[in-house]
Amino acid sequence: MSFPGQASNLRGGMKRRSFALLTALLAGAALGQAASQVPLSIETLAAKADAVVHGTVVRMSCQRDDGGRIFTKVHLQIIEQMNGRQRGGTLVIVQGGGVLGRRIARSPIQPTYRVGAEVVVFVVFNSRGEAVTLGLNQGKFDVMRQPKTGLAMVRNPFHGLAKRDDPRAVVKRALGQTKPLTLAELKRRVRRAAK
Repeated sequence: MSFPGQASNLRGGMKRRSFALLTALLAGAALGQAASQVPLSIETLAAKADAVVHGTVVRMSCQRDDGGRIFTKVHLQIIEQMNGRQRGGTLVIVQGGGVLGRRIARSPIQPTYRVGAEVVVFVVFNSRGEAVTLGLNQGKFDVMRQPKTGLAMVRNPFHGLAKRDDPRAVVKRALGQTKPLTLAELKRRVRRAAK
C-alpha cells in the first residue's frame, strides 16, 4: 500500500543516491589519474628540462606518422626563454595523439594545448631533436591573467589553484597543493633550480 507523496520521496532519494554515486565515480577517476602520476616539484621539472619556455600557442597541426599513429605539433611563439637551449623565436612541441578527421587518440594525462593560450612549458628534446613536454601534463602550466590587476597566475594538475570544473581539485586539496602560484614565483623557482 502506498501513500500520497511516497513515490516522489522515493524518486528524490534515488536522485540523491545517483548523484552521490556519480560524484564518487568522478572523484575516483581523478584519484586514479593522480595515483598514476608521481607529482614532480617545480625544481625537479626545471632540473630535468632541456628548456623552459614561456610562450603563446599560435598554431597546432595533427598528422599521421609512417606507422599510422596520430601525433600533434604545437607551435609556440616564445615570450621568454626561462632556461635551457635557445631555439629562435618559436618552439615546436610534438606529442602523441590528437584529432585527425573522425579519429581521436588521447591520453588523460597528456597536456592539452589550444591556440591562443599562454603557457609555460618544461620540455626535453628527443633523439630527433623534437621538443616533448616533460612529465606529460605536469610539464605544462596554463597562464591566466587576473582581470582587474593583470597579475599572471599559473597552474597545472599539481601546482597552483585548480580550475573550478577540474575533478582533480579533490586530489590537489588532499595533497595540500591548492595555493595560488604566480608566474613571477614560477620563474624565480625555475631560475633558482637551474643554478
